[in-house]
Amino acid sequence: MISSALDAIKCPEVIECPQSKPEFLDPKLDSKPRFSSSLNHFLNGAVTVNRKNLFDAFDFGVPMSESADNQNTLVLYDSTRALPSDEVMRKAAHANEDIPEMDALDATANCDTMNVLFIKNPQGRIRQCVALVGGQYQGYHIQRWMRIVGEGPHGKLDQNAPLHQVSRMVTSIGYDELTMPKQWHLDMHRDIMLTYLTHLKEMQNELKSTLKEIAVDNAVVVMTVNKGQSELLINFVCSARARGFNLKNVILFPTDQFSKDLADGLGLATFYHKELTKAIPSEEAARYGDSTFGHIMMAKVICVQLVNELGYDMLFQDVDVIWYKNPFEYFNAPGSKQFDVYFQDDGNRQERFAPYAANSGFYFVRSNNRSKLLFRSMLYQGDLVLACRSHQQVLISLLAEINNYAGLTVKVLNRDEDDFPSGYHYHMRKDWMRQMVDGKKDPVVFHMCWTLNKINKLEFMKQMGMWYVPDKCVGREPKEIVSGSDAKNGLISECCSAEPLNKCYYRDKPSVIPCKDSPPKDNGGRSFW
Repeated sequence: MISSALDAIKCPEVIECPQSKPEFLDPKLDSKPRFSSSLNHFLNGAVTVNRKNLFDAFDFGVPMSESADNQNTLVLYDSTRALPSDEVMRKAAHANEDIPEMDALDATANCDTMNVLFIKNPQGRIRQCVALVGGQYQGYHIQRWMRIVGEGPHGKLDQNAPLHQVSRMVTSIGYDELTMPKQWHLDMHRDIMLTYLTHLKEMQNELKSTLKEIAVDNAVVVMTVNKGQSELLINFVCSARARGFNLKNVILFPTDQFSKDLADGLGLATFYHKELTKAIPSEEAARYGDSTFGHIMMAKVICVQLVNELGYDMLFQDVDVIWYKNPFEYFNAPGSKQFDVYFQDDGNRQERFAPYAANSGFYFVRSNNRSKLLFRSMLYQGDLVLACRSHQQVLISLLAEINNYAGLTVKVLNRDEDDFPSGYHYHMRKDWMRQMVDGKKDPVVFHMCWTLNKINKLEFMKQMGMWYVPDKCVGREPKEIVSGSDAKNGLISECCSAEPLNKCYYRDKPSVIPCKDSPPKDNGGRSFW
């Protein structure tokens, strides 16, 4: 009975729809093909496109490197149906002859998808190969194989060793730049996360009310500071007020009571949670990348994630930034809304920062599900941040991963453009700095990164006309500077000079005033003036 009942049930007949396609997608290609039949399952033609032309047509978000005008990109077609529409170019792309050059949009007009791979030999002497493996399950990551001996910091390239798989953090000479977390990193991260999760709801409720009060067009400026960097906070506020900027939507996440009182005296909104920040030292880092520096980086991770998760767009910035224009006008311009996150170009092209070279001390974030995934992931990798003593390389790797996995759109503001200069320009582009001093460059902000320690940072800012804080306000509590009720909001009049307090330190570093009589910073350094 069951058998006959089943026989009575007739599944609908499957009818295949004819595939209609334009005639040019099934071309008659009579010439000898460029690739052999054993490669036709994924290679059926090739053209070249000028690299600058390709970047102009498709904004990949990564900073375009030098020489793009004079270098071409190779475009490969896995199907004859993806070949260019133009009959002459279609046949030339398919034929076994010189590879033709095309315009980027014409070359990709019939590509339903385009997989983009950025390749550069970091060391010209390295013998690098690229294997494109067709016919396999589609991959979205690159495997790296190298001939190295040794592990970690003891690894080195050995051309006699067999190829074996390595991580993306291994440099081209074999040195592994990834520092794996030790038990104490795991313990510290666990304690931070336990405190964070225990107090999360109350922190969100308190922060939500503050953000609602100060936000402008659903956007805020997020900063964090400890006592050791506090004079840089004062300087940011003073320099911004000297140029007439309204800092209503700035919120500071102080890591100690000293910084909290200072921010109150400067009239800034604050969010301070003693339990969450008790592990963070109050002194400044002795140098970039030391243990104190790593702990402070965790404060940056937490404050950004909290604000982002509550649905606010934000500009995160370090305290060593000077505003010349309102940066929100740049990020909210009609042509700037296609990206989820914007990062200042760090300028550094170390292999561990590839492919974005993003600076983690100045960036703009639109709050959405993709950016929330990014910063939650960052928070959960705090053990790695503590181990690496910096969150920059961890953040860059996550930018690439969330771009790949969730479609996060990332834009790095190229160091070769003029809007967002930094310490890279100060130390490496003295021609650019000369034009800035002469008034021929008009940047949005300047970020004095690329400094070994705070002492150097302050010296460079003072001789570049970026310093507005008198010595009497450095390292002192508000009640020591102004008395009584004035300590709450009265630091501006006492601690903010209307004009920059210029001072020479080094003749070979850029300065707004001639410093020819000062000593050089670098051995053999030539005078900037």
